[in-house]
Amino acid sequence: MLFPGLMGRSASVFAQESGGHATLFQWEQRVRNFMLDRSHNQGGTHFNRGLFREHLNEMSPEHEIDLMTYRYTLMDDYKWELEEDAYRLSLGSLNATNFAVENTIKSTIDINAKNAVNIAGYHAENLRANRFLFYLGYQHTLAGKHQLGMTHTVTREKADLDATFYYRYGTFSDGMVEVDVTVMDWASNVVQDLAADSRNRYNSRYETTYQYTNSPELVSLKLVSPLIHNVRVELLGGLQTYSRKVVTQPADTLNFVDEEWAHYLGALLEYNHPNFTVGVTYQRTFSKLKRAPAENSRYDLNFGNLQVTNKLGFYAIGKLNFLRLEQWLGYGDNIDRLEGEKVPGDLTPFSFERIPFDYLEKPVTVKSRILYDPGDSGPTAGFEFHAEYVHPQGEKAENGVRNYDFRRTYPIIQDYNERLTFTLGYRFSRNFNLLAGISYDLDMDKQSGIGLPKITGTPTWFDGGFGRFTISW
Repeated sequence: MLFPGLMGRSASVFAQESGGHATLFQWEQRVRNFMLDRSHNQGGTHFNRGLFREHLNEMSPEHEIDLMTYRYTLMDDYKWELEEDAYRLSLGSLNATNFAVENTIKSTIDINAKNAVNIAGYHAENLRANRFLFYLGYQHTLAGKHQLGMTHTVTREKADLDATFYYRYGTFSDGMVEVDVTVMDWASNVVQDLAADSRNRYNSRYETTYQYTNSPELVSLKLVSPLIHNVRVELLGGLQTYSRKVVTQPADTLNFVDEEWAHYLGALLEYNHPNFTVGVTYQRTFSKLKRAPAENSRYDLNFGNLQVTNKLGFYAIGKLNFLRLEQWLGYGDNIDRLEGEKVPGDLTPFSFERIPFDYLEKPVTVKSRILYDPGDSGPTAGFEFHAEYVHPQGEKAENGVRNYDFRRTYPIIQDYNERLTFTLGYRFSRNFNLLAGISYDLDMDKQSGIGLPKITGTPTWFDGGFGRFTISW
């Protein structure tokens, strides 16, 4: 649901009084952005690895723990979903020269009692995406709680436009069901055909074009239960239909065919009490790519790529006066499989050797937080512990490192990362909050990326600073 805030002006009041719920809606939106805004994912439209870019050589070994530290929690996301007009920012250090940035803005404009226009914008800069994406939407309310609507992506790339049509019954806060059908890249074949026919000297960038022989669509379902006996449930899922495209390069003998499958699934079960909340979550992403030479082509690669992530989460939040205690735990498995007659040779920084692999890791993530928050206005302060334990699986190489071929291909993999985080902030009102934080490096980056426990340079103590800013109106 791209615009869940459309539920009447009482939503802002409810958002102020709540704070004991979590949601997976923003996680789902990030996943959908990867599916719909392909041109701004790392590596672009014809990237030769997984759709969701789980492993990239450009990542630092602390990329995932950085995002876990800097981003808003699932409980913060619930408050965000209830707002109609709001903006929020998270900004934090990824490495010596780059920030991870996420800006999100949304607004609902009521035309009359039954019609509304919606705007949502997503700006994300990290090592998996460089995205500036807007959604424009229109919604019509039928009798009762029935709603029909459509949204459309707005981006610079003409071939990367998507139209979504949906039916919704109910509201995010009181319980709802929604069915979405998205026509992906609907202008792609026409745009690419025009680009292929461009022959003037300014259009050399159009030498690589493509045509879908099977265009993709995204069908998704969202179910949110009302609060019944203090229990709340969410179920989110999306299936991208089979797609096939033929990519034409300047030399016709280098044309190739891409086939792709993808889906995602999220579930949340929560028990809410006036003094505490406990819940479990499940999050899954799946992407599969098959690339082969086109007919009569001498294209060099012929391979398949499978990337699957599964994560089971648990959270518990308790309140005692102005103190809030949070515990977030995650356990999962990440599969990254590359196989075929000839696989990409640019995956490893050490050589041009072609390395197939079948990688499996079982990561454990921990986020513990104690937060002083007066609620209405005033200073806030927090103390947090963050940890990521990767647990690579598979056979050990002669040097004792599990899944060594994958880890020397992607030296970003480390067995563990740990940090303490301190935050200070000021809540100017219930609708205006500013926070800054800094982290102390407990592991001091003593471990090399391929898993050999040795100091790789001067031990580090500073582990990055960050800030968050939220305002609604």
